[in-house]
Amino acid sequence: MKKQFYRRNLPHLQPLGGIFFVTYNLHGSIPKAVSDRWKEDYAQEKAAIIQTSKNINDDLEKLGKRDFAKRDNFYDTYQDGPHYLKEDAFAKIVVASLHFWDNKKIELYAYCIMSNHVHIVVRLYDETEIDSPFYLEEYMHSIKRFSAFECNKLLGKHGPFWQQESYDRLVRNREELHRILTYTLNNPVKAGLCKAKKDWKWSYIKDIYNDIM
Repeated sequence: MKKQFYRRNLPHLQPLGGIFFVTYNLHGSIPKAVSDRWKEDYAQEKAAIIQTSKNINDDLEKLGKRDFAKRDNFYDTYQDGPHYLKEDAFAKIVVASLHFWDNKKIELYAYCIMSNHVHIVVRLYDETEIDSPFYLEEYMHSIKRFSAFECNKLLGKHGPFWQQESYDRLVRNREELHRILTYTLNNPVKAGLCKAKKDWKWSYIKDIYNDIM
């Protein structure tokens, strides 16, 4: 079964049984002025592709990848804004939220918790495996709601903890999955926070993919 959602007015599918790479970040980890400028740039580039491209789907996918890379690099280098997840108490809450539905509604392949954002790789169970499967939107709502509530209790405040919008990508094949798992675990190395993937405290990978470590 497939379900269609919209991200920046671009329809994309979130099929049950699909494997997804998802990145979500703390509220305020990208300044509004920067985010607004990026959205405007994205809309202009998208419009140009639709008007002139001979391979619209391929070029839109490339645009999405460039947009993601720009954001991920920003998370790794932006010193202002909240960095709550570098503290163990907050990271542990995120870990608990990610593992809660594992082997119940989803199969958790990997994650990496950075100071202001999180990468996860997850497979949704479908209706042949469980009676009431989650769509990706439902899974993300659940883990973000729980972790936001618990983290806000630590902070002694109310209000948004996570940015509402997340980046998600449907993984097409095993080769892409291997690249994405490697990218996810390599984020702390790329950011200069450790020398080897296995050294990062807040990373996880499913046992069958341990060779990637």
